[in-house]
Amino acid sequence: MNILTVYLTAYGILALSHILIQMFLAHREHRKQKHPSFVEFHKKHYPSVTIIVPCYNEKPQIINDCLQAITEQKYKGKLDTVVIDDGSKNRDELVSVYNKFGKKENFEIILAPENKGKREAQKLVFDKYKSEIFVTIDSDTQIENPNGIKDIVKQFKNPEVGAITGDVRVTNKKKNFLTRLISYRYWTAFNQERAAQSLFDVLMCCSGPFSAYRRSVIDKVKDKYVSQRFLGHKCTFGDDRHLTNLVLEEGHKVRFDNRAVAYTYVPENIGEYLKQQVRWNKSFYREMLWTLKSWGKHHFYMIYDMTLQFFLPFMLVIALVATLYQAFFVDINRLWLYVVILIGIALLRATYGMLRTRDIGFLTFVVYGFMHILLLIPARFYALATMGKNGWGTR
Repeated sequence: MNILTVYLTAYGILALSHILIQMFLAHREHRKQKHPSFVEFHKKHYPSVTIIVPCYNEKPQIINDCLQAITEQKYKGKLDTVVIDDGSKNRDELVSVYNKFGKKENFEIILAPENKGKREAQKLVFDKYKSEIFVTIDSDTQIENPNGIKDIVKQFKNPEVGAITGDVRVTNKKKNFLTRLISYRYWTAFNQERAAQSLFDVLMCCSGPFSAYRRSVIDKVKDKYVSQRFLGHKCTFGDDRHLTNLVLEEGHKVRFDNRAVAYTYVPENIGEYLKQQVRWNKSFYREMLWTLKSWGKHHFYMIYDMTLQFFLPFMLVIALVATLYQAFFVDINRLWLYVVILIGIALLRATYGMLRTRDIGFLTFVVYGFMHILLLIPARFYALATMGKNGWGTR
């Protein structure tokens, strides 16, 4: 057995075992959240809540739908909603929406005079409101049902929990093939990857569209949150991952709740999708430095998962180069073998989603596998190579 064969075998074992372990742990978390004892313990918990909705250049109908879903919440505790327009250039188009919801009870509209970024907008509310829980919702996101707030805050009954992320799905799933593909990827990201982390209370990224944080923890970290700098630049993106890291650094549990569902918009063309992926990958690499600070305070799974998330893409590239070398200089059938293995891994990743949802659309993960090789891996390398650039591709 030559060195290339040994390497490919080692990579295959690491990649496949990582997927299988994620599936096993994710399903344990799924069953845990369905167990009567878990449900009973978290019933009837209604802490005071302030919902924060930052808005920047949003389309009027989309922000209207977001706020309408909030007004339909059936929550027995004190519930306030604050919309912060962060210096939108299209504010004239949004005024009618702001006026409509600003008249509602427990709604406040803040019109910032200039654009300072999402973190600064959130901190305005962090400083002003004293609710027990802050819920952050993106302006293009809609809570699925009237119990969404109740569901996302119930696990705070455990005083060790510092943050929770909901299950974020895709509003514009039916727009085209790309959005359908992204929708299945979102389901896997939350119900497999984040769920597995949640089993050990080490979820490493509370999603910006729909998450919740304990105010007592926010009070300790909010100044660090808005003042973060990297390579000499003030950080204005990757806010969700960094805020999660700060909560983990304080030693608190961070979890996922699969009943707290919200829908958000995703990119509808490859260009916008790649910009998003570059931003997310820059955030991932930058935030690894902060995640390292928390490893000793939490379960070993954090180390395991983060390490493989970092190394597997690089190992994949080496495996691909090695396979191409063998295909062109040894045996062309090695290339077809690699393609078959790639399809097999994609189908394996799709298996858990199909079993849980009975949706055969997860079979499109075969296409996602090739897109991962041809587009997303290059985007990851580009992100790593341009970490020093402060332009993140959204403004």
